[in-house]
Amino acid sequence: MRVDLHVHDRDRSPCATDTDESQVRTAIAAGLEGLAFTNHFRLVPDARLAELRRDFSPFRIFSGIEITADQEDWLVLGLREGRLERRDWDYPSLWRFVRDQGGFIALAHPFRWASCIHADLGIYPPDAIEVRSNNTPPARESEIRSQAERYGLALLCDSDAHSNGMIGKYWNDLPGAPQTDDELLDSLRQFARIAHQATPAD
Repeated sequence: MRVDLHVHDRDRSPCATDTDESQVRTAIAAGLEGLAFTNHFRLVPDARLAELRRDFSPFRIFSGIEITADQEDWLVLGLREGRLERRDWDYPSLWRFVRDQGGFIALAHPFRWASCIHADLGIYPPDAIEVRSNNTPPARESEIRSQAERYGLALLCDSDAHSNGMIGKYWNDLPGAPQTDDELLDSLRQFARIAHQATPAD
């Protein structure tokens, strides 16, 4: 299933310019089968998520969040937990929380803002790392792949879309056809076991 796991909308991410509905319509037009909204420190409210899922079925819409901690940005998927919206996370605490709750965590666009990764991936390895996105430096792809191989991380390709024009270039081919956030977690766990050995789609 082709799914973009890193999408923002203007109602919950001030840096985005297009609505959640518009982002979904663009993803459908681009041939994707699902996306995850990962707004900055904001989950999509339950009622809005249910409405979007109803209006755009069979397109899949998943819940996620992007959290800044220890000078890095982290995607958390598969959890509907209000505590994730806190703005005072440090990475070790976030990592432990996601692990305890059974969620999935990925390092978003490494090297976007700095020449190094500030978190200790050896002690606190995420499940995945974004190797390609609109905001991941192409010149660092080889180094990202080396980090993934070293720590056994899956490689993600996501849009990090803040507008319609950013959707459709990057996606992940996930196993199965997950419908719910729990099923997405199962698919991501399968993906994480094998995807770091595969070449992401161009």
